[in-house]
Amino acid sequence: MTLENAPDAILSVFVVFCRVGACLMAMPGFSSPRVMVRVRLFIAIAATLAISPLILVVVEPIIAAAPLDELLRIIFVELLIGVLIATFGRAFFGMLQMMVGAAANASSFSMPMSVVEEYQQLPPMAGLVTLTATTLLFISGAHADVFVALAQSYHAVPVGGDFVPGAALDQFSTKLMQGMVLALRITSPFLLYGLIVNLTLGLTNRLMPQMAVYFVAIPAVMMGGLFILWQVVSELLRLFYAGLGDWLVLQ
Repeated sequence: MTLENAPDAILSVFVVFCRVGACLMAMPGFSSPRVMVRVRLFIAIAATLAISPLILVVVEPIIAAAPLDELLRIIFVELLIGVLIATFGRAFFGMLQMMVGAAANASSFSMPMSVVEEYQQLPPMAGLVTLTATTLLFISGAHADVFVALAQSYHAVPVGGDFVPGAALDQFSTKLMQGMVLALRITSPFLLYGLIVNLTLGLTNRLMPQMAVYFVAIPAVMMGGLFILWQVVSELLRLFYAGLGDWLVLQ
């Protein structure tokens, strides 16, 4: 790089930052309210500087030859691609959060005092599982796979290409379906337990209508839910990160 083409190189790095920064600002774990915005910005800048030397040879000629209107289009498309990649990952965490919330309700853990996670209120058990899953994203090293997937995304969707909304929507719906099936497999013991318990309590209430069955049985139902959580939480998280890891590898 010489001084003559330095502005093109700086602009090319900024274009890379548009995709990387948009992805990390919306990616689960990195976009958590527990992570300060300034820290997220520093991580995005560091990731951009690490990825840029790998792809700058391809990006810089495209940016140097692009007129102003084409350059604005490229920047806008890069922002959309970054947000879309992060949304794919958020689909897995969103489906897990929804289904664990349903499992908490099935196990009678839908308490009034809730835990705030990703700007939403969740039952305590759902907050515990989603927070643990987010923490394991960094402990297991899966966050490094996010950066690898970002670098590989430039081979699948190169800079200067067109953003196809139909293909993006199809990919997003596929990731939602995969995340839903994965979360349903993970939380199926709790849902089955809730179905059996509620049917049993309903029959008991029909046989003894004068007895407050719900208030009598709620401690046993909660203890059963905690026991199932104790038995399956390791396998639950393993299955979740197996599915998430498959998506990151395919990226």
